[in-house]
Amino acid sequence: MPKEPRNAKKPTGTDERTGPNEPAAPSRVGHPDGATKAHAAPAPGVPDSADIVIVGGGLAGLALAVELEQRSTLRPVLLESGPDSGREHYRWTLDRATANSQWLTPESDRHAWRPYSTTDGSFTGIACLRRRLGGRSLYWHGSVLPIEPWALTADDWPQDVVRDLVDTWDDGPSLYGRVRERLAAWSSEGLADPSEMPVVRIGDRAFRRTPQAVRSAGQGGRWKAYSPLEHLTEDTRLYCDCHVLGVLTRGGETVGVRVRQHGEVREIRAPRVVLAAGTVESSRLAIQALVAEGALTEPELPGLVDKVAHGFVASLSSEETPAGLLAAAERGSFLMSSCGESLRSNMFLRTFVNRYGVVVADAYLMGEQRRGTSGTVRCDPDGDWPWPTHVTCGPGPEDERLAETQKDALALLWYQLSEAAGRGRSKLSFDPGLGSPDLPHRLTLAEELRKPVTPHTYSFPLGSEQHEAGTLPLGEVLDDRHQVRGVPGMFVAGPASFPRTGAANPVLTILALAVRLADRLSTSD
Repeated sequence: MPKEPRNAKKPTGTDERTGPNEPAAPSRVGHPDGATKAHAAPAPGVPDSADIVIVGGGLAGLALAVELEQRSTLRPVLLESGPDSGREHYRWTLDRATANSQWLTPESDRHAWRPYSTTDGSFTGIACLRRRLGGRSLYWHGSVLPIEPWALTADDWPQDVVRDLVDTWDDGPSLYGRVRERLAAWSSEGLADPSEMPVVRIGDRAFRRTPQAVRSAGQGGRWKAYSPLEHLTEDTRLYCDCHVLGVLTRGGETVGVRVRQHGEVREIRAPRVVLAAGTVESSRLAIQALVAEGALTEPELPGLVDKVAHGFVASLSSEETPAGLLAAAERGSFLMSSCGESLRSNMFLRTFVNRYGVVVADAYLMGEQRRGTSGTVRCDPDGDWPWPTHVTCGPGPEDERLAETQKDALALLWYQLSEAAGRGRSKLSFDPGLGSPDLPHRLTLAEELRKPVTPHTYSFPLGSEQHEAGTLPLGEVLDDRHQVRGVPGMFVAGPASFPRTGAANPVLTILALAVRLADRLSTSD
């Protein structure tokens, strides 16, 4: 591996698958506090050196860059593999049908990207990265949930990280609390405490509005979820179409990165590199560096996880729909009900009235896949970077038990809903295994129903929830400073650093940990 001299510089000083259906007044783009900033423009050619290089212009990388610029004299260089192709959320710029197509048939999106191979059925179908500035921050659906207390424990996470996230940080409110406050100020409807929201009851289960960091447009029901991309300034050192081939090391320490931009290979000297390119790409970069330094004997990282998800879609007439559910459907509601550790899942309910007057109730459970040896990211060392990457993410025994428990819970919910609708007893039938072969059809069928039909079920293959995580966990591969053990100067942002994911969407935790990492980088020697 080519070596570069260290050029250190000491610092002197930062799915929830639906959004709202109700239109609202257009809102200004800008900071959570309402202020606007000029957008950064991508620079044409990468510099020769930097204080910090951030690899990846998606949610984690953007959040970290913004935090560093606000709290430090260090000027990060932000490298994004894809182009700057517009900075608005896909549900803001596209009509509903086109947006659904980009979600459920990624080949219709020119930015969909799979820099890996897989043979076990996971990470296929709708699974992909979004290779563009903003990444999946321009595609997520806004659910703002902390990792559940049963998963965020000192047995699984470093105790200091748990304290910072949920109790107190820097002698003030917790990181979760601070980030929620920012997102609430940005969101058009705020982030009300679910315990204070109106309840929709189905049998013994209570549903409340899902907290979402979203804004709505004035026409056509379009909306967008929060992205740190809105906070980049014209001073941000941003470079697009810049694919990081590998992290350069020398004598066990990080000295920079090698990049390809517009077909030209260049090297940037930097004593600190943050991997924020998504779990799979960050794992590849870490594997290459760890193998080169003899800190990893096999070019593989275990612990890759996604989410276990099952659901059903019911269609009802307005006459048979219980009053509370009908009112929620007429508002176009996205509701949730926490399930606790026994189910390791959150239950969501998307309900609306389609254009033919049919009431649709799409109920699904999103649950935690446990880290183990069945999920891995492996590279094939062939001398040249980037090394070919292969992922596996099969369910372990705990995941298979969870899948059956989810089916039972959904069957009970449908039984209670069908009884309340006056249909009497009715059962659900699920396909075996994970992953419905005609998933896009099942998820959109009810939108065009002219009359109620028998409910249908679905499940997602692992990888397709696009909440992949777990290969570079804090407390194991990473130390308390989010730094890779064995390669000083190489740090990790994003869900790859999660020791355990819980059932929640990862975004709130990604943003909170970006604040923590920015603080560590700003105060390091």
